[in-house]
Amino acid sequence: MNRRTMLLVAIFLAYLVAAVCTSAQEKLNRVEQEQARAILHQVEETIEKNYFDPTFRGIDLHARFQEANKKLNDVPNLVAGLGVVVSAVEGLSDSHTIFVPPARNVVVYSGWQMEMVGENCIITAVEPNSDAWEKGLRPGDQVLKIQGYEPRRSTFRIIDQRINQLLPLAEYRLVVASPGQASREIITKSQLVTLPQTSNYFLGGDGQHQIRRLIEGYQLLTRPRTNELNDKLMIWKMPRFILPKSEIDRLFGTARKHEVLILDLRDNSGGAEDALRSMISNVFDHDIVVGDMIERSGSGPLRISSRGDRAFGGKLIVLVNSASGSAAEIFARAVQLEKRGTVIGDTTEGAVRRAKIFPLMLQGATFIAYSVEVSIARLKMPDGGELEGTGVTPDVKVIPSPSDLAEGRDPVLAIAAQLAGAPLSGEQAGKLFPVVWATH
Repeated sequence: MNRRTMLLVAIFLAYLVAAVCTSAQEKLNRVEQEQARAILHQVEETIEKNYFDPTFRGIDLHARFQEANKKLNDVPNLVAGLGVVVSAVEGLSDSHTIFVPPARNVVVYSGWQMEMVGENCIITAVEPNSDAWEKGLRPGDQVLKIQGYEPRRSTFRIIDQRINQLLPLAEYRLVVASPGQASREIITKSQLVTLPQTSNYFLGGDGQHQIRRLIEGYQLLTRPRTNELNDKLMIWKMPRFILPKSEIDRLFGTARKHEVLILDLRDNSGGAEDALRSMISNVFDHDIVVGDMIERSGSGPLRISSRGDRAFGGKLIVLVNSASGSAAEIFARAVQLEKRGTVIGDTTEGAVRRAKIFPLMLQGATFIAYSVEVSIARLKMPDGGELEGTGVTPDVKVIPSPSDLAEGRDPVLAIAAQLAGAPLSGEQAGKLFPVVWATH
């Protein structure tokens, strides 16, 4: 399951509302249609007021939401209505403008991960002892179809958001092909973790304990890992840009003891702008302008100050892949434009906006909490280019084959280590940072 799923769970735990709760006498389709309609109007209003471009990049926002409003006349229930809202927002084709439905009292763990590897959708990890593992799903399997969708680079983000992030499923139907084998259908069952809930919508002691467990599990996924391979080389795997400045400075302090730093930003979907600033300040010996932030009210440079002689001055190699997004992409592109280091791997996601999450709710006999994430600025790079929709093209393109993934090899890290003067086989590289699974 995509890493962002657990982040969305953590956001909504803050509300202490884990499900849509409706009294028995109001379980009528018409009532739920009107609830979906009210949510649709709130979402449209929030986007209209806050989106960075008042012309919505040429898209007729009102017409699109009017069309969605008509579709709500035919939905049988609230869940179907929320699907209409999701589709209306997807029509903006903006990576950071997303409708996040009400959190449920069930957290879903699929037990597997997929992403685009080159031009193919590939299973990159399967949790041992999961139902997916027992059904024969393996790393290296190409996903030909999932829930009827045929994933492509152009469609992967929307498919992933729909089936993994917004409405994760108790059961997934996949058509996959292992390297050198014919395609086959697999139906995997997810592990479901239910959060206790009381009638007044607040979680009791058991629920609060489960919340802490979920947050701890998410923190495992986002914890940085390092390997000081030798006196010359340090490898730093950074899953998210969420570390505080003090921790980032500390890790770069360790890196300064080495001649070469391999910074692994593969599967890093971004994070906080403050963390991005701290990362950039630690690899440049001079202040830089990352680009211009263009907002509704105007534009201004995104200027980042250097730490000067406290910055890491050695050789820098950055690893990226198709799941490297947002801040990870900005960092990698800044390194390229400033000729500070070498970027290796696959083309990145192309999901670069400054965004803000707006919590929303409906109140009354039914209390429904949800939110919408809205892009409030776009970034124009110093060369005039934009990363949204295009991503970062690596200096050295290295794409693992399905067989590499199936056999646990990591050719990207191996080639990076060779460039750093530290011979490392694909097999050895694949064992340095085992996949981490969230505890729950």
